[in-house]
Amino acid sequence: MTIDAFELIAPRLRSAALNKAAAMGLDYDESQDIAQETLLRLWQMRDDKRLYNPEGFAAVIAHRLSLNHLRRKPPLPLESRERASQTISPLDEIIQQEDVQWLEQKINELPSTLHAVLKMRQDEKYSNKQIATLLGIKEDSVSTLLARARRQLMEQIKQQRRERQ
Repeated sequence: MTIDAFELIAPRLRSAALNKAAAMGLDYDESQDIAQETLLRLWQMRDDKRLYNPEGFAAVIAHRLSLNHLRRKPPLPLESRERASQTISPLDEIIQQEDVQWLEQKINELPSTLHAVLKMRQDEKYSNKQIATLLGIKEDSVSTLLARARRQLMEQIKQQRRERQ
């Protein structure tokens, strides 16, 4: 491909790359960088026989470059993600607080063994082996007790949902 031919199709290729990068969730500047890198790679491949559909090839290159860019980007801190997603109404916030209180009450109402095993596993992050050692029971029993506690809580949650409707 000659430089003149490439210059003729470059705006379409750039547009395809920009659209793909924007669709991947990149901001304006990042999309511009991806489009520029895409055009550079396409120029380097200008004599390649596989370049029979340059717009499609530009979209594929831009997609892969965008993925690479997103992988290198550090994840948002949990607090930022929570703030970004916290557009809840005051009523929803009250309902969530009531739900948390209700769940804490139901966890506290569990039989003492189930409550202890669940608290050690969920809050204190002990392994099943550590819980078994602390309580003097078999490791298989810890799994059974955890499953039983979670099942009871799930049944109560389902019952509460049915009552709300």
